[in-house]
Amino acid sequence: MKEQVPAPGPAPRILVVDADRLTLGLLEEWLRAAGYEVVKGQADDAAAPEGVALAIVDVPFARSGVERLQRFAARHAGTPILALSPTFFSNVKCTGDCARSLGVSGVLPKPIARDALITAIEDLLRPAG
Repeated sequence: MKEQVPAPGPAPRILVVDADRLTLGLLEEWLRAAGYEVVKGQADDAAAPEGVALAIVDVPFARSGVERLQRFAARHAGTPILALSPTFFSNVKCTGDCARSLGVSGVLPKPIARDALITAIEDLLRPAG
């Protein structure tokens, strides 16, 4: 008898915040290909859409965007947040001191690599334990 494969559940929703048009297009392509649903937003939006599993925030200049990023993280407590910025060094550990100092779950330097992005998302969405 052939084993039944369970039907996949709904695609996890990822909120992409403050990304420029080109970055947004690339993230949408990569995330959809990896099985995620993409929702667009702005850091100053009053509330995130419901059912968001993770938020990706594009931060052009980490130093000047720190307060805005921290306010966003405070409003979305409990939601893993991955910050992207060209000002992060390539050797910065995704979930290390830099992420903690910004009040987010993880950081990635831009330009980003598809595999690094998907790995970071999977790691942040994996249940602890």
